[in-house]
Amino acid sequence: MRKVWQKFLKNERGHFAVQFALLGLPLVVATTFVVDYAGAGTEKVNVKTALDAAVIAAVNNNSLTLSEKEAYAKKHFSENYRGDIQFKLKPKALESRVEMSAFGVAPVTVAATLGIDGIELFEESAAEISSENTICVMSLAPEGEEVITFEEGVTFAAPTCSVHANSAHSNAIVSSGKTPPLAKSFCAVGGAQGEFSPYAKGQCKSIADPYEHISIPLAGPCISGTSLDGKGKDKGFTLDDKDVNIGRTESDTDSENSTGDNVILYPGTYCGGLLVDGIGVTFRPGIYTMLEGELKFKDSAVAHANDVTFILEGEKAKLKIEKGADVFVKAPSNGSLAGLAFIQKPFLQLGKKKAKREVSEVKSGGKLEILGTLYFPENTLKISGDDSAVGAQAPATSFIAYNIHFGKDEKNDKKLGIGGYVTVAVDHVAAGIPPILPRVEDGARLVQ
Repeated sequence: MRKVWQKFLKNERGHFAVQFALLGLPLVVATTFVVDYAGAGTEKVNVKTALDAAVIAAVNNNSLTLSEKEAYAKKHFSENYRGDIQFKLKPKALESRVEMSAFGVAPVTVAATLGIDGIELFEESAAEISSENTICVMSLAPEGEEVITFEEGVTFAAPTCSVHANSAHSNAIVSSGKTPPLAKSFCAVGGAQGEFSPYAKGQCKSIADPYEHISIPLAGPCISGTSLDGKGKDKGFTLDDKDVNIGRTESDTDSENSTGDNVILYPGTYCGGLLVDGIGVTFRPGIYTMLEGELKFKDSAVAHANDVTFILEGEKAKLKIEKGADVFVKAPSNGSLAGLAFIQKPFLQLGKKKAKREVSEVKSGGKLEILGTLYFPENTLKISGDDSAVGAQAPATSFIAYNIHFGKDEKNDKKLGIGGYVTVAVDHVAAGIPPILPRVEDGARLVQ
């Protein structure tokens, strides 16, 4: 029996099977844990992606309060995370920053038999508004559709500034042309329809009118000029090459003031407006008030106005620049109206009757260079034209109006050719004027 036992102890056949049996469970646990850990790594990527999207969406939505942004971030995460792990989310919203962390436990399989509850996952993201942005096209209308439109006939490019609409309508900004308008950003309190470059954002914060409380000078006595033709007949309010603007007062506000060629004009109130119908027309620095009439630049006019502000006052006051006109206007660099080239003085709230909104129109058949802001808080501004450029050489221009439309010249639709071009820039230093307003925060970037 002793010999049999000793022989059994020396027999090593089947030894590997016994060792494998003893080591089998740890090997299975280790192998499955590696698989579990790899799966957890994939979940970390998915969680981080959903967190990034959530904080960017929340910080960009300026229509929400801080607490609403936190709730919005959590909801956005839930809608974008496709996994089965339950995460504990901790959002925190500040004025220009939203951050959020996510903690969860990825389940394990066989490793649970050894007392391992799971693999802990923790990720966090943060986004903040990146930089200050300049708005160069702004509609002040608080409601209504198509308050800013980009139609056929005009190619719009504003790569250094933004387009903004205060209207809460879902179609506040509309693009219907073949070439998408280009800007640094497009944003509306409501929404947008059509193609834009980059895409247009909705649910943006309403932007206050930067010139709402500006003090606009009162209209003074009518100023005009007289000249005599060869027969000595008084031509009334016509200014010709004799440059005889003598500045006299008249009570007749229905007369039409026209310039003719090679004339120098002086600041003051032009009752009934002003027709610029000649070449070599120069406006001396100062404030020009067009009272109850058009400021109209004829299609062949050539005019130069340096350090000038044009004020359009009254229900009938509006701006019209016909195609073919060559107009240069630079706003004052200092003073109470610094940076403002054209101002439509508000009037709708002054009277009891409901006045209509006039349409001021710029047709780009000629060349228009405006260094400063066109400000029409109660009227519509329409930019249209044919094969030419608006603002292509102006270093700093902006458009603020109740409604703004960039599109075709409907009266000359068949003659438009390939369309006009509107190029807008906001380099106020190069223009020699104060910074273009308004300025707001621009988008968001991930910082964590």
